[in-house]
Amino acid sequence: MANTIKISKSKNLIFKKLSFLYLVFILFLFLSSPGKFVEHYSHLVPAQDELNENLRQQLENFEALSDEHQQIKSLSNETLQDIEALQLDYQRFSESEKVSGEKLKESHFANDLLVKAQAGQDLKQSLERFVKGFKDLSGIDLSPKLLSPVDFSDQKHDALDFFFQDTPNGVILSILQHFRTTILVHSLQFLKGVGPSLNKPNILSTDQLDLIQNFKKSLAPGEKLLFKLKSEEQANALKAWINGEELNPSAQDSSFAYYEYLPETTGYYTLDFLYQGRQYHHNFKVNKPGFKIEKDRSTFIAQVGEKQSITLNTNYLPFPEVNFNSEHADLSYENGILELTPYHAGAFTIYMEKAGEVLDSISLYAKDVNIVDVALMDIAGKENVIRESIRLEAINPFWQVVNFKLKITYPNGKQRILHNATRFLGPDLKESIERAPEGSLFAFQGIKVIGKNGHSYRDGRTIISRK
Repeated sequence: MANTIKISKSKNLIFKKLSFLYLVFILFLFLSSPGKFVEHYSHLVPAQDELNENLRQQLENFEALSDEHQQIKSLSNETLQDIEALQLDYQRFSESEKVSGEKLKESHFANDLLVKAQAGQDLKQSLERFVKGFKDLSGIDLSPKLLSPVDFSDQKHDALDFFFQDTPNGVILSILQHFRTTILVHSLQFLKGVGPSLNKPNILSTDQLDLIQNFKKSLAPGEKLLFKLKSEEQANALKAWINGEELNPSAQDSSFAYYEYLPETTGYYTLDFLYQGRQYHHNFKVNKPGFKIEKDRSTFIAQVGEKQSITLNTNYLPFPEVNFNSEHADLSYENGILELTPYHAGAFTIYMEKAGEVLDSISLYAKDVNIVDVALMDIAGKENVIRESIRLEAINPFWQVVNFKLKITYPNGKQRILHNATRFLGPDLKESIERAPEGSLFAFQGIKVIGKNGHSYRDGRTIISRK
């Protein structure tokens, strides 16, 4: 045939093997998944609940002008109470079984506690009562939506099996919210004669609140978000949510409701709350710990043995637990200022750590110092003339003189060289200096200095003095 391709038996066997291995791969991928594919349902539930609470309030506020309307309201409320009781059962199950990760994709609640248990039959009977009563009062049959839904191949199924057979734990609440939405939407549509309306809320920024307190837009790792609002007279009139999860006051008195929230991870967060009948919105970020340098207040020309200051933005530090270390620099940190003195020339790294864990690192470069400036100093540590001096000291305290030689050139041209194994001018050197006639030239040369790290040696600059 013109549109067919002939495959040899050997190749056909290879294709079958590849297809089988691909199926095995998919199976292992599914079995190794930590329930991530159902996690989005848990993020959907708060939005469903907010929608249903809005619809429920519309139902409560609807003024029934006839017995028929009153019966619809009562029937809807009774069915909603049954569904909400089942929601509480699942929440207790979720808390007791610690449903998260792998357990999100398990089907224990749906299969064992609903489909095969009395709770499932009770839910089915409650939905049947609602469908029958609603049809008798309104003439509208909701069986395809609540009792015998139809799949993509137009086949009818029992609602209990259709919605809950092998349904993962993480999807249960979303399905129950779906039942609530179906009941509320159709009830309101019949009572009002039109579909229910959801007024678009006028969401205000917290910047428009007339408060002395400002809401933080940036938090350091481990820092709490703290705010307080004037208490409302009506019960439950003041509500707050962070990333869709309700946040209850940590304390409350006759004047204020006090809130505090400790973010578990870094990243962006959304705060929503109802206050004095209006909805407010605020975004804030929890910074990732790390080096955030204030460039205009820092110096970046590092030199071996020279102290350098870097100013850090403390909003990015898990202060005070943070500490710094480097193998090639002396470090000290206080009040956002990191002072460092490099030991070696070239690139070196500074690590930011907390409890032994490296949070961040930064690489800097130090220029070498070939010659270190040295001076003659007196007993008080001040530069002085040769007669008053007792030792040789580096101008930069990072360096220390370890040895030198003194070359004396007399006025007659003769020379004498004395070696010294310390930084101090010993008795022999002092005596030779005192006995030298006027006009003698003293050259302190061959000076060797060592850094504080104990193994960085450099040459000291020659000092010449005349008597």
